[in-house]
Amino acid sequence: MAIKRSIIRRYLVWSLLASALPVVWVGLLYDRFAESAFQTVIDDKLSVQLTATASRLSAFLDARRYQIETLANFPGINQFAVTQSGAASQQVHALLQVESDLPDLFGILFFSNDEKLRQVIPGQAASGPPYWSDTAFNTEGLPRMRIGEIDLIGPSAPQDGEAGWLLLRHPLREQRSGHGPAGQVALHVRLASLTEQMGSDTAGGTLKPILKTPAGYFNSVGLPVRPSGTLVPGPEFLPGWQPMLQVDATALAGPFDRMRRALFIAVVVGAILIVLLFYRMSVSLRERVRELLLGAHAISGGRLEYRIADPGQDEIATVSRAFDAMAGKLEAHLARIVKMEKMAVLGEFATQIAHEVRNPLAAVKTSVQALARREQDPRRLQLLDDMESEIDRLARAVSQLLDFGRPRPATSANVAVREVFRHTTELLAPEAHARGVSLSAQGDADLVLRADADHVLQILFNLVINAIQACDQGGAVVLRASRAAGMAELEISDTGHGIPAGLLPRVTDPFYSTKTKGMGLGLSISRQLAEMNGGRLDIQSSPGNGTSVRVYFPLNEDNDGQHPHH
Repeated sequence: MAIKRSIIRRYLVWSLLASALPVVWVGLLYDRFAESAFQTVIDDKLSVQLTATASRLSAFLDARRYQIETLANFPGINQFAVTQSGAASQQVHALLQVESDLPDLFGILFFSNDEKLRQVIPGQAASGPPYWSDTAFNTEGLPRMRIGEIDLIGPSAPQDGEAGWLLLRHPLREQRSGHGPAGQVALHVRLASLTEQMGSDTAGGTLKPILKTPAGYFNSVGLPVRPSGTLVPGPEFLPGWQPMLQVDATALAGPFDRMRRALFIAVVVGAILIVLLFYRMSVSLRERVRELLLGAHAISGGRLEYRIADPGQDEIATVSRAFDAMAGKLEAHLARIVKMEKMAVLGEFATQIAHEVRNPLAAVKTSVQALARREQDPRRLQLLDDMESEIDRLARAVSQLLDFGRPRPATSANVAVREVFRHTTELLAPEAHARGVSLSAQGDADLVLRADADHVLQILFNLVINAIQACDQGGAVVLRASRAAGMAELEISDTGHGIPAGLLPRVTDPFYSTKTKGMGLGLSISRQLAEMNGGRLDIQSSPGNGTSVRVYFPLNEDNDGQHPHH
């Protein structure tokens, strides 16, 4: 890119002309357009600030609405509202006490169907009526608004030293006894917590945030005010609710006038510096543009992994980062398309497998149950029981295969590592023996997981089968249990052939397998089940030295070591 043909050459010539004329142009045009430009900048800035403020206010109310909807639909809340007795009501009371202790709430209130206050759950911020005052708590005369099923009542301005508040009230569900709704539950919200979302005065007090409500105007600390001066309105986040800014235009114009004088000086200095610096900048710019061109050619050639990685902070660096982000999104998008195609094939394949497997499994289970009823040997009876459990697990695995794209949620329970290790090794010992592979379990077997027992067994079964099949005769497969960073770590290691480093990122993809036989679903299902139970699956392998798969699950510290039965 020669300098004669470069756009930078034209920029250099025009910059020299611009550096010689700015003082004249600024002097002639500034005073004419300064006021309108200033007003435009201020209006744009205030509009952005007010929009952000409205978003914060709306988000605060949305969070409280979600909280009251959750409480109104919590099991046992109806009985608590009516009787306040029983073990279930004690649990509800404990939940309400935790919810009421939020710093944004005074407490939680329960009303009867005729809107009479029935019960209060005070929080840490509770003060005044209806908690520690003899004054009656009254909502009459306050503005009301309906938002879905929720009534927004208020706000109530601070009175007699008491803080302002508002209510978000939700009706309780109808009772099973058929006596109608159990009443209403409400969040007693601090008005100051809402107004604090507007922030404090800015620009040295020249911009004061004000909240317009159906009950009047309030400042950022929740006190009623009478606006004066110029008011710039923001967007309404609820009917009648609107953030505003009280603007002192005279104070705002002072910095702008000082900037005008500084601008004259800067233009003169800039005219001198631009000639000295521009050529050096042009060299650097041409080199960085060249990197962009190389990146464009690489992407167009199919190298989606190509990255420019410009560490700068200017516009070219921004374009470079946008270029890298585009390449990453294209790569991820293509990967998602491939995965969706695989999932579609998986769904069709799973339907066929389920049709062929379910009926034979049912016949085998019936035969095992018949044998178990006649078996007298306790050890063989235990094996038959384990076989029946395994058949049930296989049947569930077929169903999970059908729902691989939409798996069923995990059912958390206490799972003793000792039991799942025993079950896994007993079931797979014949397979290991037939291949001449030793299978053992060691480590902290007293650990207790909080996970779905069937999921854990399915994961271990898949991983141990893979480990056994990866070993030659004389190899070894070891299951280990330990603690790692507050999680239970179940490790399945083998002395098999290992996996090449280039294939490790793909081994958990559906239908991808390093074995000559197999469908390539075991690791992908195992990873999905681990993530569904709040854990993760990590694979480390060295070709020729074996593979180690670590599965992490949440620990159940309360029952750890007590060996719960399954």
